[in-house]
Amino acid sequence: MNNKEYEYSFEVKDLTPFIQYCKDNDYQFVEKHEQERTIYRDKDRTMMARLTLNIKNGVTTRQLDFKEDQLVEGQILGERRESLALDYDNNDAVLSILDFLGFSQDNTLVRTRYVYQKGNVKFELDEYTVPRTTCVVGIEGEKSAVDAVYSEVKDFAKL
Repeated sequence: MNNKEYEYSFEVKDLTPFIQYCKDNDYQFVEKHEQERTIYRDKDRTMMARLTLNIKNGVTTRQLDFKEDQLVEGQILGERRESLALDYDNNDAVLSILDFLGFSQDNTLVRTRYVYQKGNVKFELDEYTVPRTTCVVGIEGEKSAVDAVYSEVKDFAKL
């Protein structure tokens, strides 16, 4: 199974114009939830494991997934392989597996994520509080559709 993620991801000062774009262009609001994501990296720094706590409506779920770790600082467009997420309950077992595979803890991110979707395009709008306060816009999905949407919204990032 080859799950390749095609995504534009960039830091912005404010999510408001992107939320308004989604509303004005009939994107469906999918969800809002809190996330705490701890990143683990392999020794060669070619792959990351992500342990994510999702908090939605007072319910916490845990997920593990893996993603290629080849982004370059300042790079806006990424195309990387990503695994499907695995829900889990036994945190000690997952940490033991990561240790066995040679992953070590790198950093932790805390954010509120807003998700909007229309057709083959998904917006993931993130307000980070840890490690620092910032906003990040992710636009992912089918290549031609994502490229077209990015060309429409890229100037919002300069506001």
